[in-house]
Amino acid sequence: MDSNLNILEGKVLEAVELIKELREENGRLSGRNEELETRCTELEETNTRLNHELDELRREAANVEVYEEKRKEIENRVGDLLHKLEALA
Repeated sequence: MDSNLNILEGKVLEAVELIKELREENGRLSGRNEELETRCTELEETNTRLNHELDELRREAANVEVYEEKRKEIENRVGDLLHKLEALA
């Protein structure tokens, strides 16, 4: 009977030690989870900001294309006018 109690006591002590280790690991993992959630939030905010900047740059690029088309049109008209002036001279 004593040996059974000693075996049981040993198992209980092992279980208590394992529970202690698991609680410590759970605490570490909870802390790491909070760090990762914070980082995820930061990355989501950065992504939102970068998407907004990208949208702005796309609008600006579209404006640049419009201005470039107008510049080419003006350049062609000026070129035509210069040719007409040369023809008149």
